[in-house]
Amino acid sequence: MQADDHRRVPAVLPAPTLRSIIGVPLRLQTYRNLLYLLLAFPLGLLYFTFLAVGLSVGIGLAVTVVGVPVLLAVLATAVGLGSVERELTALLLGIDIDPPADSPLSLADDRPFLVRVKELVVGPATWKALTYLATKLVFGIASFVLITSLLVTGVALLFVPFVYDLPGVYVGVLFDRPTTVQSALAYGWSDLLVGVRGVVELTSWQVTTLPEATAVALLGVVVIVLSLNVLNGLAWLSGRYARVMLGGPAAA
Repeated sequence: MQADDHRRVPAVLPAPTLRSIIGVPLRLQTYRNLLYLLLAFPLGLLYFTFLAVGLSVGIGLAVTVVGVPVLLAVLATAVGLGSVERELTALLLGIDIDPPADSPLSLADDRPFLVRVKELVVGPATWKALTYLATKLVFGIASFVLITSLLVTGVALLFVPFVYDLPGVYVGVLFDRPTTVQSALAYGWSDLLVGVRGVVELTSWQVTTLPEATAVALLGVVVIVLSLNVLNGLAWLSGRYARVMLGGPAAA
């Protein structure tokens, strides 16, 4: 496949339309993006742990004969994991990333062994892959927080009509005591102070009827649709970052 045939990440996130926003739950790519984001946290944690342990051991043993091979093995593994990430990005995000032309692990590389080892140590492809793997955890944490705080909340609201009337189940807003919110607007006019003051008291509210539960479920649909759009945006950002860090110069 030629580079021109590869699927490219747009430099700017396409402007959303009402149709694209509403139709996001009906697109299969949305759920591929979601799977990619769900995998980001465990993979990021795995990469970060591997690099922290491997580099620490290698640097600690650098004064001995053992340290150098350990560091080289860590760097080579990082480049290999970068290739795995390119394949994962292509499989789930639908984004093909051309590998760097100077990759030290390329099977088509006919340079002498020592030259390839030098490229592994000082080459930009190695350090970009290393940086990508180390920062994968950041995207993983962001994905985990957004999925659990937004998407899970929307799904929970969606199921309210099925559980609101179960014994021992409370669905609604619960306050320990009524909360009063006051607002005031005043201005001087001649020798008088004219103003408006409003007082709102917030109290506990419980879903007790099917119409109320249905309204909450509709709110859940809105939350789910908006959440999926936000997560698609994060997946686009992840794909763009992967292309810059794991691809060749043309990909950036």
